[in-house]
Amino acid sequence: MSPKIDTSKQFIEFYIKKGQYLVELSENHFKNKEYKKTLELLAQAHGFFEKGGEKNEAEKVKARFNDIKKNFFTSTKT
Repeated sequence: MSPKIDTSKQFIEFYIKKGQYLVELSENHFKNKEYKKTLELLAQAHGFFEKGGEKNEAEKVKARFNDIKKNFFTSTKT
């Protein structure tokens, strides 16, 4: 039998790179005023940063998500 191969470092790198990519992509959608798509991408990026152990980046993304949601999606409560 072959020895067990540890790929956890590669997965962590993948999660972080994927999170960064999604943040960049979300900025393009934000510039085009596609706010719903921006929020979807930021939510995905947050998850990837969490999986990759990048808590600081995850918090930044969460803050950006909440800021966009607050400023561009007003709730209508009766």
